[in-house]
Amino acid sequence: MAHPKGVLIERLQKEGRQPRFEARMSGPDHEPEFEAEVRAGDEVLGRGRGANKRTAERLAAEEALRTLDAQDEAPGGTEAAASTAEPAPRAPEGFDGPWPLFEPILAATLRIAHERVAAGLATDEAREAIEAFSLELYKNVLLGLGEVVEED
Repeated sequence: MAHPKGVLIERLQKEGRQPRFEARMSGPDHEPEFEAEVRAGDEVLGRGRGANKRTAERLAAEEALRTLDAQDEAPGGTEAAASTAEPAPRAPEGFDGPWPLFEPILAATLRIAHERVAAGLATDEAREAIEAFSLELYKNVLLGLGEVVEED
């Protein structure tokens, strides 16, 4: 699967913008925590935290991609959504499903994943990358919806 940081850089460059990643380390030397932020101009697109700089930047890039997607889908486009974009929600600690099935949402995430997975991937490698990316997108969409209650 394409690395989110590379996907973000490519996407912003197509728009004529350049992302800037800033990372800070905190905590004791034996257990550091990194915070990363990605900006395009003065706009903060995403933030991430992790045990190392690479993880923090990857998480910031993933959030930035979700922010850009939300801006693209918002009425009025990028400018209208920029002021209302919120960080993506996280699954409750220890939650691993089951995730309810909403076919239209799942179909949309599969389409998006298929479009974003590197074109050079073939066969099983591409299928696995699309499945992994789809699952991540699907979970994030469901988490963004808030508490989902299934009815019998």
